[in-house]
Amino acid sequence: MLRTIVFLGIMIWNISLFSQVNYQKYFTPQALRIDFYHTGNKEQETIIWDELFKEPQWAGNPHNLLDTLNLGNYLLKVYDLQTNALIFSYGFSSLFQEWQATTEALNGGSKVIGATLRIPFPISKIQLEILRRDAKNLFSRQIGQWNIDPQSVDIRQEVRARYDSLIVIQKSGDPAEMVDLVFLGEGYTSQETAEFAEDVWRLSERLFSVEPFNNYRSKFNVTAVFSASQDSGVDDPNQGIFKNTPLNFSYNTFGSQRYMMSYDSKNINDLASAVPFDALAIVVNSEVYGGGGIFNLYTALAADDKVSSNILVHEMGHSFAGLGDEYYTKDVAYQDFYPLHVEPWEPNLTILQDSANLKWKPLVEPGTALPTPWDQEKYDQRNEEYVQKSAEMRMAKKSNHELNQLKDNYTETTNSFFEDHPYGGKIGAFEGAGYAFKGIYRPALECLMFSNRTLIFDQVCQRAIIQRIIFLTQ
Repeated sequence: MLRTIVFLGIMIWNISLFSQVNYQKYFTPQALRIDFYHTGNKEQETIIWDELFKEPQWAGNPHNLLDTLNLGNYLLKVYDLQTNALIFSYGFSSLFQEWQATTEALNGGSKVIGATLRIPFPISKIQLEILRRDAKNLFSRQIGQWNIDPQSVDIRQEVRARYDSLIVIQKSGDPAEMVDLVFLGEGYTSQETAEFAEDVWRLSERLFSVEPFNNYRSKFNVTAVFSASQDSGVDDPNQGIFKNTPLNFSYNTFGSQRYMMSYDSKNINDLASAVPFDALAIVVNSEVYGGGGIFNLYTALAADDKVSSNILVHEMGHSFAGLGDEYYTKDVAYQDFYPLHVEPWEPNLTILQDSANLKWKPLVEPGTALPTPWDQEKYDQRNEEYVQKSAEMRMAKKSNHELNQLKDNYTETTNSFFEDHPYGGKIGAFEGAGYAFKGIYRPALECLMFSNRTLIFDQVCQRAIIQRIIFLTQ
């Protein structure tokens, strides 16, 4: 029977209709974990295979084995060697690919970064292929290929997860039928176990207070995995702080202080292998603003920053649904991250080459101008004036009261700008997104992917999140 879900004025078809692969014919219930290294420079990259592991259970949806969402910078494809049939695929992004857009890479540097993929465990011999998007954003560049024999003695089967406790936050059903979200702790000592548990409870409750996660909460299993850290806290190189922690997260990733990630894929995945998972969130024991999120990799966030809940939800937009950043600022580590002549693959970004075929056109009200005017110059000027005035007052050693008064006035005028805007809450094409002042457009005046002022995903972002939930659960 054909099943459909109607949401936000568009039709989302049951994706399983497009993935007619018989799971039992090709796979066992277990998972095959593939560790590898991404290495290269700005222009070239190479995949170096590391180790293979057999894990107790694959968490994915056995009814949707072929990727239909077209998300991520890379595409993993798995073929049955005997029949040459495509039996599994999924999109993902990587830390290495982000590094290629940094100043270090543009200046001729090279890098090696570990990564991990998981697929259902094959019954027969398979061929793995990894493709990368080309200059037109098509998956045409092969960067890795490997044959795997599931009977090989090189596939390790020992238990890799070494943890101190598992905390079940929410159990809704079988992992194959749910989105399995797993929180990992980083930088919590054994004396801080209760603090980790409290942080996870608080953060998960905030996540499920936001639509569409709230409406689809019953589709999630949520578990926390705790491994005690020798030191409390996390590396902050700019402050001369270095900690011995299980997962080796650090601020100042790629030279951006607030970007807090880890190159240590092996330890992250060892700990995560304690339970089946579709999505990972790393909760870092820190009060300093920071975090990050990469599609089909993980979300990371500082647990005790005043906007930590917002960071979790924002970064889950990246890591879970492949959403792009809608803000633009000079304080990022990337250079020309989105070419202005290529349509971004992210569902909430566009170069608007053809407004008649805008990717979210069904959500645009008739009569809405495309591009949509929003007084960008006025908004940018007020931001620049605030930053300049704040810097001047700090140089003049003005009191905290005066600085807070300046900030309060700026916040009040910013709130009025968004709340009183005629296009507030409407879908259009607003210039300024994907780190670029010009040439990249976002769907709404404001969204959690644009700013932390509000915990609201616009309709386009909600649609993308729902599509991923459906793909993993139906």
